[in-house]
Amino acid sequence: MQKIEKDDIIIRKGIIHILDSHNGYLGLSNDLLDMGPDLMEFVRGHIFKILDSDDTKKCKFDGSLSPIPALLEDMQEKEDDSFIAVSRKLAESLFDIMCDSVTIPAADLIVVSFQLHSVVYLALLKMNYKDTYVHKEAENEVNYIVKQRIMPMGGARLTEAVIMDLLEHNLQLVEKKYEMLAGDKINYLSERFLKCYTDLAPKKKFQILNKVITDINNRYENEPLKNRMDAKSKLREEFAEKNEFYINEIGDRIFGDDAEKRQIFDDRMERYDMQYDRFAVGKGNTVRGLEYITIETDTGVEIKIPIEEYITKENIEIVEEPGGGSTVIIRNIEQARVK
Repeated sequence: MQKIEKDDIIIRKGIIHILDSHNGYLGLSNDLLDMGPDLMEFVRGHIFKILDSDDTKKCKFDGSLSPIPALLEDMQEKEDDSFIAVSRKLAESLFDIMCDSVTIPAADLIVVSFQLHSVVYLALLKMNYKDTYVHKEAENEVNYIVKQRIMPMGGARLTEAVIMDLLEHNLQLVEKKYEMLAGDKINYLSERFLKCYTDLAPKKKFQILNKVITDINNRYENEPLKNRMDAKSKLREEFAEKNEFYINEIGDRIFGDDAEKRQIFDDRMERYDMQYDRFAVGKGNTVRGLEYITIETDTGVEIKIPIEEYITKENIEIVEEPGGGSTVIIRNIEQARVK
């Protein structure tokens, strides 16, 4: 999906259903929400956070198992009665699965259709309840404090939500694992409700890639420190040049001169089914780990070097000692603080 702004999202219609699985109550609405400006902004904000997040997975329906594509095909989004009927079926199906667990949070389910870049989408926003306390006023002027369940605030980020385009049925998903009554801990949204194949989220892919490279570097204790630091700087350079991570090219760039390391890299990527991946990240926080190289010595000393400072190689020098070991030289220190 191309880069979006929040104002690109046009809310069309919505409905809310109560999925209070902890008390065994399913409250299905028969009417659409009155989507005033404040509510539209609230819903739009949550949808934008999902679309703009590196934690969001891309998924594909299992056409032989999932009943949801057929529901979407039958739904006439422009007709209110059809929209309401399909939303009720989706809510009831999700509620039945939630009742097969005591750990899945009870929630209100907001089902919304929206338009983005001329494509119409359906969003299922699972607004998991949060406990809070409010005051209650009594007629005899004795005030009370009572517990109350509320939906996530506008500034919060939902941990469970589904977005589907109504043309090609592409899925985007945020989810969490919960333990079912049978004892298995699963991603129930993708595995039981949607019955879809999920890709790893971009943030997770980057974490795996970064860890694999770090693990391979640290596997060879006699490898010169400079070579290991260069591997981290090459990953940063690759991202800076292309603004994405192409696994095959990264393997060539970092480990292309070492057949053994390249084979380990390929094997690890294949283990995560990432060997042919090409993925981008949208948030700077996701790749914040590329901004520094952190060295930890066997004596517990840590040195944190900004990657840009290392790449210029003017003030940082790594000297490999003839008898083994390395020396890190930092030049031109004008000021220093003790933290």
